[in-house]
Amino acid sequence: MKKIKWNIVLGVTSLCAFLILLLIRLEFFHHPLNPLNNISINPPDRSRDLWMNVYQNNKKIGFVHRMLSKDGNEFHFTEKVMMEINTMGVTQALNILTEGILHADMTLSSFHFNLNSSMFSFTVRGHVTGDKLILLTGTPPAQQRAEIALKDIPHMSGSIYDAAFQNDLAQGSTRRFSIFDPSTMSLRTIQVTRSPDEIIPIMGERVLTKKYCVDFMGAKNCAWLDKEGNVMKEAGILGLAMEKTSKEKALEGIARGASIDVTEVASIASNMQIAEAATLRKLTLKIDGMDNPLSLHGDRQNYQNNILTITREKMDVPSHEKTHFPDDASVFLEPSPLIQSNHPLILSQMQKIISSRDLPEQRARKIIDWIYHHIEKKPVLSVPNALEVLKNQSGDCNEHTVLTVALLRAAGIPAQPEAGLVYQRGRFYFHAWCVLYLHDQWITADAVFNQFPADVTHIRLIRGDIDQQLSLMGVIGKIKLEVLEQVK
Repeated sequence: MKKIKWNIVLGVTSLCAFLILLLIRLEFFHHPLNPLNNISINPPDRSRDLWMNVYQNNKKIGFVHRMLSKDGNEFHFTEKVMMEINTMGVTQALNILTEGILHADMTLSSFHFNLNSSMFSFTVRGHVTGDKLILLTGTPPAQQRAEIALKDIPHMSGSIYDAAFQNDLAQGSTRRFSIFDPSTMSLRTIQVTRSPDEIIPIMGERVLTKKYCVDFMGAKNCAWLDKEGNVMKEAGILGLAMEKTSKEKALEGIARGASIDVTEVASIASNMQIAEAATLRKLTLKIDGMDNPLSLHGDRQNYQNNILTITREKMDVPSHEKTHFPDDASVFLEPSPLIQSNHPLILSQMQKIISSRDLPEQRARKIIDWIYHHIEKKPVLSVPNALEVLKNQSGDCNEHTVLTVALLRAAGIPAQPEAGLVYQRGRFYFHAWCVLYLHDQWITADAVFNQFPADVTHIRLIRGDIDQQLSLMGVIGKIKLEVLEQVK
């Protein structure tokens, strides 16, 4: 059994959803895409080799190197990202490599994506076959296979902004695009708008640029391209930005302490102290700044007219064991690409934790307790993956959540991840936990704190597998909370 470090336990509560969204964000504003409506894209007529520095609040935290070249009837692209990210006072190096091969018409042939941090690694390869995108996660011999159905073979143009530039998007006009994100292995739709042209300073020169802005789940990201379509600058949420530079400048070192703690930046101050959250029966809050209510209403949460009331679930045990679930719950017994509940290693671990004689609630409690005591609490930068968490036995709340959900599903209990906010030390931090179907209701559970049900300061914003957490991007930095009432 690993020793629990309580200062780290408090820290990991803030990491889950926000950090994975940060990684996805850094991918989506460079990544290849599939324009809707069969829009024609003119491929670039020459190779590109671009270096950019990555900044957070004007301090350098990393660099990006992008290349695109033609080889016969194919195009090859490569993107390397290196950053240092501060999470709860711990600075970690993050390296992302994306490589791909495109057909002559810029449609996708294959790609390779690898993310490495100080503690975790995530790898996915993919290739298009007919109307499917075949995905292989992990490394041989333990690769997992998944498929995504495609309406059209994806077109690739190097980035979202390349696509808008090549299609000569007129000023003031907006176009929808579908992108594939390897971090969540999912397709997403975004909007790109052409803004008025701007002259900006780049590498000591004033450059006339075309400005494009992306609206992704309510989060805004903008890029400035020169007359040849090269990205000169990008800027997004929470002070993150990139700017073209020379190779020499890009490879220069990062200033010590340059990275700002992203978990603190994204957190929300509470208007009052919550001294004993675990003893509360009900919590009422006022919520502002959300154009989309996401998953605020339902089950233990009641949301009306910007007022949210969270009532802790009652654990009323029925006189018999429930063996059948409604259709909308039983679907959450199935595995998913990052929650591999049917994998032999997950099934084997589940069988070590529970007994065949255990009732569903006993199984759930044993699994949550095992996760709490055996998964070391560490802030990590990674794509949450249940198998990797079981192997490494460490991670933040995302890692705790995906493994908990995988083990619950393996034990025959429908379960889903949830993400939102949780109260700690006078602030609300972005966090993840799970919800499981038991006693004819969905009940929250948090393996980081060994809470079942979770306390009422767990504010659900999103429910669903990891890719659903992308929707949180639109509320980071915008949501406002006011605690109105605490009831014991």
